[in-house]
This record gives sequence, C-alpha cells and structure tokens, in this order.
Amino acid sequence: MGDATEQDSPSEFPPSFEEMRDHLGEARRNILTLLFAADNRAMNTSELRERSNVPSGSIRHHTSRLENWELIEEIDRVYTGRGARAIVWKLTDRGEEFCSDGLDVSASSLVRPEDFEEVQEEVAELRDDVENIKEAMVHIAVEAGGVREETAQDWLDE
Repeated sequence: MGDATEQDSPSEFPPSFEEMRDHLGEARRNILTLLFAADNRAMNTSELRERSNVPSGSIRHHTSRLENWELIEEIDRVYTGRGARAIVWKLTDRGEEFCSDGLDVSASSLVRPEDFEEVQEEVAELRDDVENIKEAMVHIAVEAGGVREETAQDWLDE
C-alpha cells in the first residue's frame, strides 16, 4: 500500500470535522461507531477488526489515520491470546465531540441485525426453560403431596 491519496488527505491539520466526514469512509466510520458505543469508549485492535469487518491488513492504516486526526489514542496494550499484544484504542475528547456532533451515529448502526436475532433466540430458549422448570416444580409439588392435582393444573394453565 502506498502513501495516502489526495482524496484521503484533508488540507489542514488537524482537519475540520467537515473535512473528516468527507474523507471518513465506511471502515473508519465503523471503527469510530464501535468506540463510541463501547462502555468505556475503548476497544483493542482485535475487537475493532472483528466487529468492524475491516481486514487485518487495513486496520492499522485506519487507526493510524484516526490517531493522526486526533480522534483516537493508544491507551494500553493487552494480550488477546493470539500472539502479540493488541493495542487498546480510546476516543479522545475531540473524538467524542466528533462522534457526538459530526458522525451522525444512529441507534440502528450500533446494533447489528444478527445481534437482535440472537437476543430473540435466547429469549425464546429462556421462555422454554422457564416453562420446563415450572412444570417440573409443579410435578414435584404434586408428588410430594403438597399440592392437589387440580391446583397444579391451574398453575400450569396460567
């Protein structure tokens, strides 16, 4: 990969929010969106790469550009179990401001459709588990002689 292209290089440093929006691109937008949505506004490079769908060969280029724009900063390095330690990136105050005012992050961009589908499946499984537990408890209560059959059936019908 060569040097940054003219399209990728805003004219002033640090660039204005407007210039950054014009040169942001999907990969950098995804990285900023993930950091903005993170509880502590920080994530390591491995997490960012996996969740933003940025290829491993490109993630460093994009994080370097965002760092040069003073939107993110390296705050730590952590072992992720895959060899080298991953850089932990955090939004700077300027990055917070850009994401709040200039990124136009919608709530829908913070939640992936797969996340919603997974939650729906988990809720359905939990409901099934609750029903199974309820039936088992009622059965045990009847067998132990603490509940009449009619009362147990009423409980199960609720």
